Amino acid sequence: MSFSLNHLKRFRMTKKQQRALVVIISVICTVAAIIIRRCSPSETVPQYVGNVVRVGTFNIEWFGDGNNDRNPRSNDDVKRVADVIKDSLVDVLGVQELENDAAMQRLLQFLPEYTGFILKSGSQNVGVLHRQSIAVQSLGEYSAVAITKGRNRPGLLLQCKAGNFDWLMMVVHFKSTSRYDDTEEKRENAIETRQKQSAAVRQWVDSVIALGKEKDLIIVGDFNDAPANKETALVPLLQSSQLSFLTANLTSCKNAKWNVIDHIVVSTSAKNRSRPDGMIVLNQHQRYGKEVSGKISDHCPILVPFDVTAPDND
Repeated sequence: MSFSLNHLKRFRMTKKQQRALVVIISVICTVAAIIIRRCSPSETVPQYVGNVVRVGTFNIEWFGDGNNDRNPRSNDDVKRVADVIKDSLVDVLGVQELENDAAMQRLLQFLPEYTGFILKSGSQNVGVLHRQSIAVQSLGEYSAVAITKGRNRPGLLLQCKAGNFDWLMMVVHFKSTSRYDDTEEKRENAIETRQKQSAAVRQWVDSVIALGKEKDLIIVGDFNDAPANKETALVPLLQSSQLSFLTANLTSCKNAKWNVIDHIVVSTSAKNRSRPDGMIVLNQHQRYGKEVSGKISDHCPILVPFDVTAPDND
């Protein structure tokens, strides 16, 4: 289920009006999918056993299918990536930088308790891995996050349920500021793009909460920025009274002087279920050393537990 600006070219609308309409249509589709799912008597929802569900994010740096990969990995390397995921005890994991479906299957062969899928949009895709005991349904893409089509990645929308906790989730990978942004103009453009991406996510959050069908929202991913950065582009999200960055005070697993750029952002209702004291940054660099961990990722998985025993509130 997706809708993009290309569908609106036939109408005489400004780009701002077009983007606003994409948000409205995406939210309507999201809510419709929730209603259909909840009203369907034929669907079997897995029974989750446990007091908490661990939700996380992991950028698996250019994780390919084994054919001419940007970051070549042996089967042993892939197994170590899987071991890091298993050792984290994560239940629902938003992932970034998977090349294709074959790359996902290459990882899943070492994770028999998990299943997953990607949102194909290019060579670095977002996706989700989750335990088979947890209900996770794709609601399609949120194209408003892809500010420049073909260059930015859309968000992946999910409906999830574990125990008494059901929530809407978005997996994102925002525009980076990299060594290729070698001029001030390029750097400013990267920051501006992240600001627009932040605003698009904020608009989705506001729209979903205003509709009143779902209060529990979780956004995970590589934001390529941090709330504490001097020129942070995450201001639209930080200014929301509805949202909290649970990961705001974390530092990078590679360098303690850096702010973490992988985040878990939650609505107020979801925050009330979170258990920040159980937040984990699983540091594979300390475990394996620089050479081996370089074949795992330059990022570390981050996860937060959420209570699933309290009654559902929506």
